[in-house]
Amino acid sequence: MSENKSKQPSHENEESYPEFDDQRQPQLTFLWFLTLVGPFVLSAGLLVTLYFIHGWNYVQALLLAAMAVFFFFGRFVILGGSAGGMEEATRFFTSGELALLVFYMDSMVACLLAFHIGFLFRLPYLGTKLRILMDDGKFILQSHPWMKRATFAGIVTFCVFPLAATGSVGGSIFGRLLGMSRLGTFFGVVTGSALGCSLMYFGASLINRYLDRDNPWLVIGGIVFVVLAILLLNHRYRKMKAQWYATQVKAPECQP
Repeated sequence: MSENKSKQPSHENEESYPEFDDQRQPQLTFLWFLTLVGPFVLSAGLLVTLYFIHGWNYVQALLLAAMAVFFFFGRFVILGGSAGGMEEATRFFTSGELALLVFYMDSMVACLLAFHIGFLFRLPYLGTKLRILMDDGKFILQSHPWMKRATFAGIVTFCVFPLAATGSVGGSIFGRLLGMSRLGTFFGVVTGSALGCSLMYFGASLINRYLDRDNPWLVIGGIVFVVLAILLLNHRYRKMKAQWYATQVKAPECQP
């Protein structure tokens, strides 16, 4: 067990990832500050505005939904949106509102990571997590080499799939692995997010049309199905990634 861990790619050496080096980017420019601080300032301003319009309960529910999106459900949360037309005090977020929430979060994360990934790699805890996602990107890229040739279409396709390793965070890293510019990576992630959210919104529209949201058993069953689907997809992905790591470890041993 210890030998396998020691043979896995190390995440401690920042110099082994020159594709994420920001030294060639002019620092302390307006664009540098805008893409670094802008997402936080804009998000805070929107929350304050929503607080004065809808009240604290709405903002609290929105923050909880955002946490569910970021830490577990991802784009699947759109499937749980209501059909709309219900009273403001009793309804959940509609599928359209959740789709906009996910798209906004993806856009802000892509803005931050696509332009500042080299800087964020140097942060103690976050840098380690980002390097794990970088290995995910390398695994997917070697498993699907056509993505490197397709570049922009490759990153869009990468971001459409609703996996834990994909999305705006993994997509921002994946775009840099493809050799894309910061701006190209940002637009690729945003385009992939828009397509992925649109597909989930279409699926939610079908659910709202043909299933009874007032039936508690259907609601519970739907939640269980989504959770199992997420766990199954992530389990399958980790299994494939473990097999890839095993081949990466054996390859140097086979060389004379």
